[in-house]
Amino acid sequence: MIEILLVYALLTSAAFYLGSRATITQVLWSRYPPKLARYFDCAACSGTAYGLAVGVGALAVGAAPPELSAWWSPIVVALCSMVWTPIVAGFMQAGFERLGSAVSEADDGET
Repeated sequence: MIEILLVYALLTSAAFYLGSRATITQVLWSRYPPKLARYFDCAACSGTAYGLAVGVGALAVGAAPPELSAWWSPIVVALCSMVWTPIVAGFMQAGFERLGSAVSEADDGET
C-alpha cells in the first residue's frame, strides 16, 4: 500500500513539474493564458487535478490496490495530492538546484 502511495506522489509531482517548469515542455507551458498559468504554477491546485486523474486512471485500468478500488478513492488521492505534490515537487526542485548544470553559463562577451 505504501508503495502505491509513493508512486502516486511521484506521478503527480512529475506531472506538475512537466506542466509548469520543465524545459522540455516549455513550448507548451509558456503559451498558457495567465489564469491557466497561475493554476498550473500552483503545485497544490494542479496536484489535486493530477491526483484525481491518476486515481481515475488507476481505477480504469485496474491498477489500484484493493484498498483504493472504491468509487471514492480518486477523490481521496486528489485530496492527498493537494498536500504531497508541493512537498515532493519542492524536494525535486531542491535536488535539481543541487545537481547544477552540465552546460556552462552563456558567454556574456567577456573573456
